[in-house]
Amino acid sequence: MVLPHTSEKPQEPTRDRILHHALMRFSNQSYDRTGLREIATDAGVDVALVHRSFGSKEKLFAECVRASIALGGLTKTGPGALDEFFADAIKPREEGEWQPIDIVVHSFSSEDAARVLREVAMELVIDPLVKASPHGSPVKIALSTSLLFGFAIMRDIIGVEVLKAADEDELAKLLGRAKDALNRDDAPSEENNSGQIQ
Repeated sequence: MVLPHTSEKPQEPTRDRILHHALMRFSNQSYDRTGLREIATDAGVDVALVHRSFGSKEKLFAECVRASIALGGLTKTGPGALDEFFADAIKPREEGEWQPIDIVVHSFSSEDAARVLREVAMELVIDPLVKASPHGSPVKIALSTSLLFGFAIMRDIIGVEVLKAADEDELAKLLGRAKDALNRDDAPSEENNSGQIQ
């Protein structure tokens, strides 16, 4: 996935331009190393305008996380949402391709950034998947997304060769088994209950 380029034209909304350059910065360097002044320079605006538009670096970062989730199509709803989420994550990453995970891996070591990541991930990724699931278990969905997050880091960030070279169908089958095991409905059936001593 390639981040959409800004047009840099006068009619382009300034707020959108700031957000675009902030997203690029946060996707390539840590939250703590990223300053509003350099984002303002990238966007060609005064830093005071960044403050007026977003309020603070933390709020700007939150908007960037929201934008990355939207651009990455990570918000899934309806039947089959988790299956679709897994299918998208398994697709191989092209060299130099931007992915939403970039903004996560560069900033999760920061306490402020981690808090934002937790809140936004729960709101836009985990909660919708929980609502779309038949079991409604936040723990099962959180474990499922953790599995994919770890897989993406190992294959796309660290570059573990055996995962990079693995057949996509095999990955889909193995990760699918793990997904199904994590999301199995553990509620006892009426048949099983009938044999229990009251």
